[in-house]
Amino acid sequence: MLRSIRRSIGRKLLVAVGAPALLISLAGVLWLRHETRRLAPEAEPLHQAALLALVLLATGLAATHLVAVRLFVDRRLRRLAAGMRRAREGDFLHRVPIDGEDEIGQVARTYNDTLAAITDLHVRRIEDAASIASMQRELALKAELEARVRELTLLFELGRTLGATLDLDELLRATAAQVGSALDAPELQVLLVDEATGERVVRAAHGSGDAAVGARLAPGQARPGWIEVPMSRADDAVGAIALRPAGELAPGGRRLLEAIAAQAAMAVANARLHQKMVRLSQTDALTAAHNRRSLFARLEDELERSARFEHATAVALVDVDHFRRYNDAFGHAAGDAVLRRVAAVLGAAVRRVDLVARYGGEEFAVVLARADRGAALAAAEKLREAVTAARIPHPGVGPGHVTISVGVAVYPDDARDLPALIDAADGALYAAKRAGRDVVRAYAAGMRDHPGRKRDQRSASDADAGELRPGEGAPPAAVAPPRASSGGI
Repeated sequence: MLRSIRRSIGRKLLVAVGAPALLISLAGVLWLRHETRRLAPEAEPLHQAALLALVLLATGLAATHLVAVRLFVDRRLRRLAAGMRRAREGDFLHRVPIDGEDEIGQVARTYNDTLAAITDLHVRRIEDAASIASMQRELALKAELEARVRELTLLFELGRTLGATLDLDELLRATAAQVGSALDAPELQVLLVDEATGERVVRAAHGSGDAAVGARLAPGQARPGWIEVPMSRADDAVGAIALRPAGELAPGGRRLLEAIAAQAAMAVANARLHQKMVRLSQTDALTAAHNRRSLFARLEDELERSARFEHATAVALVDVDHFRRYNDAFGHAAGDAVLRRVAAVLGAAVRRVDLVARYGGEEFAVVLARADRGAALAAAEKLREAVTAARIPHPGVGPGHVTISVGVAVYPDDARDLPALIDAADGALYAAKRAGRDVVRAYAAGMRDHPGRKRDQRSASDADAGELRPGEGAPPAAVAPPRASSGGI
């Protein structure tokens, strides 16, 4: 009973108003009865009837009060409480009815106004959230666009860099430096596949300096912390680009590396093709030694360098002794094999800075860089001894094996330009053959003028004068081909 009173404001009002009125009425009736009984006992029945009427009246008033409280207070408060519960559950569009101008009506109106303000605030929050989401999408798209622009810029700049050179080492170094800097990678390496072993060889590096260059990785070998993207060209593995990022690779980073690897693979293939074409254009097809084009280009460079730094450069002309006899006895195929063997022996006997070229027929030319007369004669003697030691069979001559004759001329002592230098070396070679072959001879005055020597169209006096400087006068093509095979001499 007490709990139901505590939970209902109507019952509280009923108890608060009705109970005191009833008690006062009963108290008054009891007091009146007591006084009447004392003064007029014969009025007792009348008092009892009055008391009953009073009780009935009080009960009716209480019932009327209860109905009024339920109708005007309790029901309206219950509606207000129900509306508040709906609002608490998230229904901010619900409104409680305003059915009066009293205090409860004012509370309902204020509550509805509060709900309206909350609804407007919620709508603004939704609109703000939508606006923020839209801005975030725009920012994300802008960031992605900027990233793509950076990627395209990198690919464009890299393509321009790679297109500017056909030197393979320079191309690989440029790729490592440019890509490593653009990706802000602690370490980046460019590897090429060694066709002989299948190993991947580090050819260029960024971040680790030159210490990593030359390192070899076995096929299939993986390195923890490294991301490796293969460089392929027409399904052939060219190499790889290896990256060790500082953290997680950025979104789209692997796609960018794959695009870079494809571009680098194409550039590597082009550089290798260029190297092959250059090598073919500078290589004699029969002996694999350098050809005349490469010989004269190198001689021009060496003579210019000699003139600038004032040091000597020598040329040695080598002739295979009695080669015509060998051809006549064993055929041209066997003669070609001899020339290949001789070229290989000569190439193994010179320094890396020197150059061995096939000059024509059975003659070879050797460019001896920074060699004075003494060094040139020592190098020429080494060549002659190397061919002798090779013991290439030649049954048609006395020793029974192939020998060579060598003529040496030195710039600027013996000649002051390229044609004169070649002519001087040719004169010295002719002197070596006249001396019995299998010997070395250095140029000396008068060797150009021997009556039995076949010479080019340039006069001896012009060659001796040597008035042209390196790089001036007739180009290498102006130098006539060597004289006919001297196998019969």
